[in-house]
Parts: sequence; C-alpha cells; structure tokens
Amino acid sequence: MIRELRKLFNITGMLRRFIILTLLRCPFDALYTAVQALFLKHAFDAVNNAQTSSLFITCILFGVGNIILFLYNGTVWTVYTAFVTNWTAVLRRKLFRHIGSLSLRQIEMRTVGEWITRLNSDLHAATAMLNQPIHIPHAVVSLVNAVVSSVILASADMMMFSLVILFAVPHMLISRLIVAKPMTRLATDVQEAAAENASDMNAIIVCAAEALIYDAQSFLLRRFEESSLNIRRKSMRLQHRRALVNSLIPLMGMSGYLAALLVGGSRIAGGAMAFGSLTAVLQSRGRMLVSLMMFINSMINIKTALAGVRRVCDTMDIRPEDRDVA
Repeated sequence: MIRELRKLFNITGMLRRFIILTLLRCPFDALYTAVQALFLKHAFDAVNNAQTSSLFITCILFGVGNIILFLYNGTVWTVYTAFVTNWTAVLRRKLFRHIGSLSLRQIEMRTVGEWITRLNSDLHAATAMLNQPIHIPHAVVSLVNAVVSSVILASADMMMFSLVILFAVPHMLISRLIVAKPMTRLATDVQEAAAENASDMNAIIVCAAEALIYDAQSFLLRRFEESSLNIRRKSMRLQHRRALVNSLIPLMGMSGYLAALLVGGSRIAGGAMAFGSLTAVLQSRGRMLVSLMMFINSMINIKTALAGVRRVCDTMDIRPEDRDVA
C-alpha cells in the first residue's frame, strides 16, 4: 500500500505538504479526548463535593478549550480541502495528458470502455485515498487518538483498560483478517466490471446503425444487461464486507460497555472508585473505541481505493511509443 501511495505522489508531487497537513491534524482528537475526560472528572468531583466555584471554573475552561480546538481544527481542514482539490486536478490533468500521448496502436489495445473507466472511475477511486469521508488522514489521526486514549485510560484505571482491550482486540482481528484483507481484490473486480459495462454501452451507441441492419439490437442489449448485473453482483460482495464490520460494532461495543458499567458500578459500591473517575474512564473508553472504529473503516476504505490507485499507476506506467509506429 505504501509503495502504491508513494508512486501516486511521485506522479502529482506535493507529498511533503500532505504529510505536514496530516501531522497538523493529528493533535486535535487526542487533545479533545484529554479535555473531555478531565472536564467530566473535575465536573463530577465538584458536584459531589458541592463546590460551585470549582464547577464554574471547570466549565469556563472547558468552553474556552473547545473553542480553541475547533477553530484550529477548522483551519487545518480548510487548508487540507484546498490542497486535495488541487492535488486531484493535477492528477486528472497528468493522467489525461499521458493517455493522450499514447500511440494509436496502444490506445486500440484496450477497449473504449476500459479507457473511459481509467479516466473516470479509476481516477475517482484513486483520489478517494485523500478525499472520501474517511481516508488516510483519518487513519493517522484515529491511530494517534487511540494511543493517547489508551494511555489516559491505562493511567486512570488499569483494570478497566484491560477490560476494554479484552473486547476491542477480537474486533480488530476479525475486521483485519476477514473483512479488510480481500477489499482491494473485490474493488478491483468492480472496476474491471465497470470497464466491461462501459464498453458494452459504447457498442450500443456506436454500432446502433449496424445493429439495426443486422438485427443485433437484442444481442447488444443482452450483453449490456449481463455486464450491468455483473457490476451489481461484484458491488454487493463489496458491500457485504462493509456490512459485516457494521454488524460487529454493536456486538463488541455494547457488550464491552455493559461489562465496564458492571465492573465500575461494583467498584463504586465498594468504595474503590469515585463516580467522576468512572465517568472519565467511560469517556476515554468511548473515544478510544471510536478511534479504533475509525481506523478500521479508514483501512477498509483505503484498501478499496487501492484498486483505483493501482490501475491509475498501471496506466501511467505505459510508455508512449512513437506515433509513427503502425
């Protein structure tokens, strides 16, 4: 994956700027998790101790901290959005110019539908690495936040941290080994099916007169129908994998949450834990699990987009021949 991504940035450039923007985005979620956990702990402690002034100061600091964090995050994402738009435009132009530089013989080696797919669907899939709702920066940010949340949770209560890990690790393993692993292959199948479907559609348009003369309309329409159904079948396989991840979230998440409440409640009843501490622990647990889920979904999306990246790189690897070659 890293090799393909580096190859893609070798085509467009701007790798250093992408790394800088990703690093600038990393602190937000981690700081937000820490601020929320500290706020809940101190707020509930102030309520339990009937300290109105302490609660007021805690709320003021929490509000100011949130404003600063969200202003920072909004600024970074605004710059990142402009960067991705420019990066996508550069990649599209270079891909179009490269295909335009190929000889007629090289162009005719592939179908029209194949070239249409490479210029549109493949490019869209490749740029999804950076511009889809959950992409590479989200994977990096979620990983950083998961580490920070784990440290906060472990330092607050090692027993609760172990309990969270007990439910989180199986989810990660199942998602990685069963769901994410075949996503690139499934996405490649979808892209190839789309290319075949585009070729069949092009045949219906270009060969309309010939089909009318030779009474071949039903043949062309049947081919187009079969390739359309093939896209649906292959797309459904991809979506079934995504649905499997979504089905695991309530199973692992709610069961772990109930276990944490049960253990935390018994410890509060025994005087070993304060209610504010349990609230902070649950908040850290929630942020850690959200980060893990985001990381899993990011990796699935990246694996899916990798099919488009490979096909774009494959197109750019075609060395133009002399146009005079017959």
